[in-house]
Amino acid sequence: MRFGRYGLFLLAAALVGTGACMTTSSVQAPPPAAVPELDSGARAFLREPVLGYTGNIPEQSGYEIRSASQALVRGEVRVARSAVQALLAIDPTLLPATVLLAQTHFAEGDHSAVVGLLAKPLSGRPVYTAGQLVYARSAELLGDAVVAYGAYRGIAGLDEEAASRAADLSARATAELGGRIGAALEAGRLAEAVAALGKLRAWAPDETATVDLRRRLASARGDAEEELLTTRMLVARGETSLDVLERQAALEVGSGDARVGLELYERLAERHPDNVEIAAALTAARFHWRTTLLPDRVARLLDASSLLRGDFAALTFWLVPGVRTGSGGNRIIVSDIVEHPQRREIARVLNLGLMMPVDAAVRRFAPNDYMRRGPALATLLRMPSRIGSGAACVGGDSPAAADTEAVCRAALRCRLISEPAECRPQAAISGREATEALRRTLHLIQ
Repeated sequence: MRFGRYGLFLLAAALVGTGACMTTSSVQAPPPAAVPELDSGARAFLREPVLGYTGNIPEQSGYEIRSASQALVRGEVRVARSAVQALLAIDPTLLPATVLLAQTHFAEGDHSAVVGLLAKPLSGRPVYTAGQLVYARSAELLGDAVVAYGAYRGIAGLDEEAASRAADLSARATAELGGRIGAALEAGRLAEAVAALGKLRAWAPDETATVDLRRRLASARGDAEEELLTTRMLVARGETSLDVLERQAALEVGSGDARVGLELYERLAERHPDNVEIAAALTAARFHWRTTLLPDRVARLLDASSLLRGDFAALTFWLVPGVRTGSGGNRIIVSDIVEHPQRREIARVLNLGLMMPVDAAVRRFAPNDYMRRGPALATLLRMPSRIGSGAACVGGDSPAAADTEAVCRAALRCRLISEPAECRPQAAISGREATEALRRTLHLIQ
């Protein structure tokens, strides 16, 4: 068959058209990728990123954040992240954009990234609902009940899911926080313990464990007033451990109600008659109680920077059992105390042989001379033989005040001083030093 040029053109066109049709029908464009549906458990903790945010948001940025948030809810995590990263490249301080970025990590289960992104910027925004909710859930899933509960608790009144999770985590979080405070106290990290205890008191102020941690912190900080308050609270709630009861007694004597402290020690001594520590504490409590009953003119001597001989005689008279009320002694007359305001006390310690005239020949006591530590200790060392039944630590006869080396050695043996350097026989004795020395003497005469 022969074709003209026109016929050949038509034939070629037909063949080309047929090939084109074959190509179109056999090679199809791939369908769009399926978008994974967002897990319902994750969706429960996602809120629009601007929810609860109180700062300013540019209008265009707000529109783009809402659009990206909607994409995230649809499961388009990459789309949402790409959009929010573009926003943050323009303004890194736009917090709702940071929250949305954290939400994209949350949707993928990267909870460490969420906490890393939000911990610092949310620290001053406890009611920023969208941020705190995703932050709290991530902390919870990472096992940090304390952080999680704190974040949930801040928005519990604004979000039902947060309220539900806060209720579930409350007991665990308070117990975990209490454990952290205890560990901080054990390690001496007091600043850390103070901060954490402030949080615990906001969460569970009336819990016994909270009160006990307050007591322990107060003890570590030397806050006797707070320690006594919390110890009383524990005892009122039924705490009956010996340690706590002894501590209450000591605190009452030292900074509370001395009479109550004395009564507590008396009851403890009745229950534990073989406990030598309680017996010693009872003796000390009775001594302290006597200091609260001193006449004003004598009580003022307790804080004196240095005592005179008459002052020391007065303190000895009023504070040592058996000096004021005991019997016996020899009448010793001195001429320079007749009109002295402390003549009664001076006469008593003279007659008992506890203190000596400075010059027996002229019968002079010198009540207005300074009382030196050596003669004071010598006076105390005479007490066991004069008003007690003797003390082996003193030796035979108590050392004379002039023999300062013998006085210092005997005072150390009898535990009137803790080390030789404390003796200082020529130094004037203060009111507090004298009171403590008199208290230490009680074990020698009882």
